[in-house]
Order: sequence, then C-alpha cells, then structure tokens
Amino acid sequence: MKHLLALLATAIFLPLTVCGAGSGNSSTSSFGGASLASKFSFPAQDDNGWSILKPSKDSRLIYVSNSGNDGTALTYSPSSKEIGRDPFNPSGTVRPYATIDAALAQARANYPDYILLKRGDTWANNTYIRLKAGRSAAERSVLGYYGGASGRPTVLHNGVNFSWASYSAVIGIRFYASRRDPGSKDFVGFTNVGMARGFDGVLGYGGRIAGGILIEDCWFDWFSGNALQSPKADHEPLHDIIVRRNIITNSYSTQSHAQGLYTSRVSLWLEENIFDHNGWYKQGAGNVKTDGAATMFNHNTYFTDTHETVFRNNLFLRGSSAANKFTSNTKSGKNEIKVWDLVVDNNLYIEGEVGISIGGNDDQNNGPRWRNIHVTNNVMQHIGRTQPTLRTLGWGLDAQDWDSGKVSGNIFANWGDGARLRNNYAINVVGDTTNVSVTDNIIYNVSSAKPLVQFLGGSPQSGTEFSGNDVWTNDSGPLMAHSLTGNARFGNNYFHSAANKSQWFTVNGATASLDNYRVAARDTTSVAGKRRYVAAERTIETYLTSIGLAKDMNSFVAELCTQSKFHWVPALGANAINSYFRGGFATL
Repeated sequence: MKHLLALLATAIFLPLTVCGAGSGNSSTSSFGGASLASKFSFPAQDDNGWSILKPSKDSRLIYVSNSGNDGTALTYSPSSKEIGRDPFNPSGTVRPYATIDAALAQARANYPDYILLKRGDTWANNTYIRLKAGRSAAERSVLGYYGGASGRPTVLHNGVNFSWASYSAVIGIRFYASRRDPGSKDFVGFTNVGMARGFDGVLGYGGRIAGGILIEDCWFDWFSGNALQSPKADHEPLHDIIVRRNIITNSYSTQSHAQGLYTSRVSLWLEENIFDHNGWYKQGAGNVKTDGAATMFNHNTYFTDTHETVFRNNLFLRGSSAANKFTSNTKSGKNEIKVWDLVVDNNLYIEGEVGISIGGNDDQNNGPRWRNIHVTNNVMQHIGRTQPTLRTLGWGLDAQDWDSGKVSGNIFANWGDGARLRNNYAINVVGDTTNVSVTDNIIYNVSSAKPLVQFLGGSPQSGTEFSGNDVWTNDSGPLMAHSLTGNARFGNNYFHSAANKSQWFTVNGATASLDNYRVAARDTTSVAGKRRYVAAERTIETYLTSIGLAKDMNSFVAELCTQSKFHWVPALGANAINSYFRGGFATL
C-alpha cells in the first residue's frame, strides 16, 4: 500500500471534458480568490508548498527538549557556530531548555525570536502558551520545531494564545487535549473536562492582536474549539490570518457551543486543512450537551461577519451540523452588508448535516446582507448520512440575501436514502438576492421529498441566472421550486427524474411540469435528458478503494491524521479527491 500511495503522491489526474462542473484546479484563472491573495502576507514556499521561515540577524533561537535543563540552557543567534545553515536542524549540539515557560521568558516582544520544540518530545502544559508579537509580517516570532524525529512535538492539555502576538507563526506542533479524550488514559470524565481551546486570539478585553498570523502544519485534537475574533464593533477587524495544512479534529463541549474554528470579524485564508468530527463526541438531540452530544449550533467552521476571506482545497468531514456556517447578523431597521468578498473554492464535504450555509440567522432588515460571494468547484457527498443531531436532513448550499454572487462548477452527489432521510436539497437561493449566477453545477442522485433546487422569494430576488446545470435524481420528489417574478435568466439545463413528468417542478407552490416551469421561468432552452457519464456512481468509498485504503470513514481519517510536512500525501487532499469525482462526471 505504501508503494501505491507513493505513486499516487506524484500522479496527475488528467482533466476530462466534464459536464457542468469546472476543472477544480484552483491555480487556474477560474479561482475567484486569486485577487484576494494580495491581502495576505504569505511567506515564500518551497517546492512542496510549505512556508519558508528564516530568522533575522538579531533573532534569538531558543530550543526546548525533554532532555534539556532550564538552569544551563543557552539562547543562540543564527550566526552561532552550533546552528549551521538550518536553525530547524542545528548542525552542532545545542543546550535546550526543559520547559516551554522558561523558553518563553527568553523571547522578546516585537522581535523575530524563535522557540523551537524538539520533535518527538512531549510537554504537559496547564496554561496557554502565550506568544509574543513579532516585528512585522516579514519578521515573525515563531513557535516551531527542531530535530529529525518522525513525530511532531506534542503539547498536552492546553493550546496557544495569539492575543498579544501579531506577526507570529506556529508551525509543526501537535496540541492534544488528552484529558478531554475519552480514549486516553488521561481522560478526566465528561463532568470535569471544562473548556480548552487549541488556539485562541482576541482583539479587545486586553488583547492587542491585529493580524499577521500564520498557523501551518499543526494538529489540534480534542479541544472545545479554536477561535480568532475581534468581537467589538469599536475595534478594527482582524486581518491577514493564514491557516493552512493543519488538522483540526474532535472538538466538543459539555457546556457551550463547540466549533472546529470560530471567527468573528476576520479576514482569513483557510487552505488545505483537514476538519473532522468537530462540534460533537456522540449523537444528540436538541441542545442537550451531555457527554459532548452533537447540537445544531456546532459546526466544523463558524464564521460571523467575515470579509475578504478564502476557503480553498480543504476537507470538511463529519461536522456536528454544518461544515461551513457563515452568519451576517443585522440589526433591526438597518440595511447592512456584514460579509463581503468571500470565496469557497474546491473543497471536499463528506457527511455532516449541512454543507455550506451562507444565509439564515437574524435577517431583520429585509435587504441584502452579503456581497460578492463565490462558491465554486466544490464537491459534496453523503450529506446527512450519519445524523449527528438525529435530524433527518441533508442540505447542500444555502444562499440567502446575496448582493451579487456565483455558484458554479460544484458537484452535489449521493445523499438521501429515499425513505429515512427525506428533508434534502442541493441549492437553496432565497431572500433579497440580486445578480446571483448558478451555473455549470451537477446535482446527481440526491433523494428528497422536497425540491433539490429552490429559487424562492418572489420579487425581492432579481437578476438570478440558472444555466448549464444538470439536475438528476431517481427519486420521486420534485427537481426544482420556482417562485421568481424578476428578470431571471434560466436556460440550457438538463433535468431528469424518476417521477411522473407532470410532477418534476413546483411553480409558485403548485406542482408543475417541465413545460409549466419553462413558461414561468422564461426558459426556452432547458430539456429533459439523462446525460451519460463515465462513472457518476463514484463515492468516497470507491476512491479509498482505488488508492488501496480501507473504505470506512474512521480508517480514512486515521490516514489523514498522518499528514504533515514530513509525510504529505497529495492523494489524500481535496485536489486529488475532487479530480477523481470530476473524472467520473466526464461525459461519454
């Protein structure tokens, strides 16, 4: 199997002519977030896409090892003879500190100092690691690793705090809340787990963080969540936050809401991360949090009032409710855009109950709340399958009150079992929505008692486009609900259903045929037709089998949790997996 994975790590998935969905190659011009990249201070990257961090001439290099001694440890400069060319792998013998606290005491605020933990070693920390600020985005303070051991350095019990640490980076460390892990010998019981965040940063309430943060190649496991926020309106939003190639798993709470990542008023770049099983430990109903039960308020990610933000090439698996929950909460009587310039591109979504929610919550102003939203080239599979909150629903994308946006090249496939899970849809566009295009998407084998695509809201919705899409089901439910009266642009779509053709649509709430729909939508070019695909039945299980892995989700996630800078398998990433699905939807 290792040989097969090595081959797949270098394999190129050849682009095929795909009906509807785009290529999924986010490095192409179709990637809507390319213009946002200039908002972020990315370090240079090596040939494998990892950030290159280099200390400054006046940096302090502070090493920490279980075998160190706080009384005899030394700090070093990049020019010290013991360091050599690579501070992450000193060529000579260094004298490390034993404790992280002692190392932190040697680091200076507003300097590019490096605290480097020895790979393979473990520390039990009863408080947050409170980082200090760097000098600038080009000269960050760094909490990282050194040495050649195979495993990340591990910090137990508590995570890292950025509230005083603008222009800082945390790279290559595992943060593990073992006392909250029911499978660990350290587990203290659900009544005693309390709250603990893997990473946390707040502007206000004493915190002075502004931005310039990089979090890369870390694993945050079994915490109650992670958060970055500027919660007060009289403070500037956080900006220039980069979170890439991390693993964020198993967050839950017995006391409050729990998210894999929560942000408020940030501009953030989220790229190639793995989110799994966040917001819950076990199935639950209602808002009961006993023993970490799932609730509808817990998600893999929860972003409120965000702007200039990119979600790109991430894996979102098995969230408590939504994979990506966004809110734009307005006050009564105000017509405000609270979220703008948001791109969600080429991510993979498996299970959970909701894929992407960009709507809902506190719609009090009867006007748009979002501007310039792009949801492109994503793949969703098996939404609703495991029923974390015991609800029988599987919702794909919710778009509500958008002022301009694009939903294009996405694949929504294979969920709903035709009997037990009936409250499903793929795309729901409603509310005070203007100039939103829904183009070149594939909706395949989604079973539901309700319409798979919904355009609702009447006259407040205008300028909507629905073209080049394929909507296909073998179920008896309707394909689309349509109640628009504005200048909508509908056409060139393919529709197929196992239901009687007179029941394929609902128009203004009444059952309608394709011809009835075409009149209502002014659609003169859409047709009834079942396109032929190469292998539309592909699922995450068939992909895992194709690369020699066990096909159950627990085994899949176990493989994902081995991903790191020192063991990075592209075949386990969103680019490779989504390309596999797109290949299945190549037309014959």
